[in-house]
Amino acid sequence: MLPTLALLIAGGIVAQPAALAAETKYLCFQIFTYNPNPAQASMGENSNHPAAGFPNKKDLANYIEDITNRIGNKGDSHTKLAVIFGPLSFDHTDAEVAGFIKQGFDLAVEKNVAVGFHIDDSMFWAGRKDLAADPKNVEALDWDGTPCTGRRLDWGKDPSEAPPQLCFNSKAVEHAVDLRAALIGRTIQSGVKQLRELGKPDLFAGAIAGWETMIGQDFKTGKPLGYRALLNLGFSRQHPPPDMAAEREQVVQEFIDRWAKGLAGAGVPPQKIYSHTAFLSHRAFNLGDRPEVTYMKRTGDDAYSQHNHFAPPPVAFGPDHRPGFSTYPQPGLYDEIYAELARHGQTAWASSEGTDMQPESGPGQSGMNMETYLARMFNHGASLVNLYSWGIGGEANRNMGFRVVTEGPGALQAYRKFLSGQPLTEAPEGSTIQERLPTKIHRIQIELPAWLQKTHEVEKATQLMQTLDAHLRANELEEAEKTADTILQMIESPTPN
Repeated sequence: MLPTLALLIAGGIVAQPAALAAETKYLCFQIFTYNPNPAQASMGENSNHPAAGFPNKKDLANYIEDITNRIGNKGDSHTKLAVIFGPLSFDHTDAEVAGFIKQGFDLAVEKNVAVGFHIDDSMFWAGRKDLAADPKNVEALDWDGTPCTGRRLDWGKDPSEAPPQLCFNSKAVEHAVDLRAALIGRTIQSGVKQLRELGKPDLFAGAIAGWETMIGQDFKTGKPLGYRALLNLGFSRQHPPPDMAAEREQVVQEFIDRWAKGLAGAGVPPQKIYSHTAFLSHRAFNLGDRPEVTYMKRTGDDAYSQHNHFAPPPVAFGPDHRPGFSTYPQPGLYDEIYAELARHGQTAWASSEGTDMQPESGPGQSGMNMETYLARMFNHGASLVNLYSWGIGGEANRNMGFRVVTEGPGALQAYRKFLSGQPLTEAPEGSTIQERLPTKIHRIQIELPAWLQKTHEVEKATQLMQTLDAHLRANELEEAEKTADTILQMIESPTPN
């Protein structure tokens, strides 16, 4: 049995098992490869999406050189700079995928930078007319088998529409996954063999087998999906499963396992295969989707599972891969990951996607810096951290919030520190506004109703809560915290006469 994650912290560094400490750790940068322009992050969403087709070698080489030149350190056998190419989607043909993976390994050798590959397991598949022709391959939004109109993607201020949600346990989909996983696995195995012959096996960072794998929501109605998978399992309106959420979670987990098993069976080492799920922590969930709007505590595992599109943290674990998560900062995220790792007796894991910023916020709003962000992962067993947004939008978008966070001077300094082998120091848990403020709001949720019953100071409380709401809506976290402190001081003060 693997040793559990050590929680002995001294100076921000977590003691780790010897086997894990000896592994190469990869600081990775995602390069988008759905379409020929690697600076364009849009993929197969919405009706005006670019046609699928991988970037050419020269453009990728330029992208890699920009990263390596500005960071100025590629690391060594213990800490190594890497790029992750992806998505490799069903919209790409088998020949395109195999050729692109080979090109990726060629670039790794030529640029002396580690390379990995990020698989889109189920989002962009409209090019597979063979699958689209059969409605049984499309998820349903009710027991009548009403097909999904499109999958909702909450990637920005407004939702985007992806092709309909694939049914994970459709026989045709399972067959397609088996064939594609074997193809990718064989091609990666061939590339790894080439690296070994050159004495550079550590230039392979790994394969991420999924892209926030989940059973999502119907785009037009917002309804949860998964009924086609349940029907395939023999359930019906008259005979539903005892636990609807748990059954769909298992479908998601088995789909992840199928991809990983296919890659491993073709020769990719399981310790180099990672899943990719995204979840809202219980701590953040219990504050509501938008704590600035809903001051209501929510409970219930079914609601939590559905909110996370049937991919809560345990779903990321499996026998042929290491767990991987999206790690944009949120209250309680890292503690929940650490706890889940310990519960599974697992030490190594991946940040499969993320950077030091929540998508809906701006630079500096996480309350951390890039060194603490990286330390929350690398100091706690992460063997691969995949950062998003480098170079997105090209020269015209250098001031975009995501890029400021990922490419700014402080971030570059943190990367150099990690790649030079220096220990990363992390701020203590609870030391940032992002971590303190939700706890204070949670206290207000619990204690304010009782205070109002005693004092009947409704007008005063309403004014303060409206002020708090306004600051949160504007992402004015420091002012929001000051208002929250005022409310808590009011609650703690002696009851007015």
